[in-house]
Amino acid sequence: MKIKITIHIFHTQYPWDDSHSYAIFSTKLKDDEHKSFVGSQEIEIDVPNYFDPRAQQIAALEKEKQKVMAVSQQAVTKLNHRINNLKAIAA
Repeated sequence: MKIKITIHIFHTQYPWDDSHSYAIFSTKLKDDEHKSFVGSQEIEIDVPNYFDPRAQQIAALEKEKQKVMAVSQQAVTKLNHRINNLKAIAA
């Protein structure tokens, strides 16, 4: 399946790097001290007909779920510690 997309090309150069490069974005960004807009171009790319992003989306969600669970577990551990301290004082 062929799709058309507009790309936005930027010249990039950072003070710690003597070289420069070009970067492509799907969104037109604002110029800043490190990147300057060069131009836009519509390109056509071939996406496989069988492409199904759901597996990648599920993997990303599972990874995010693990992060949330880890943060939540840390919060629960802190709360349990505070509860146990209060119980120890009361005893």
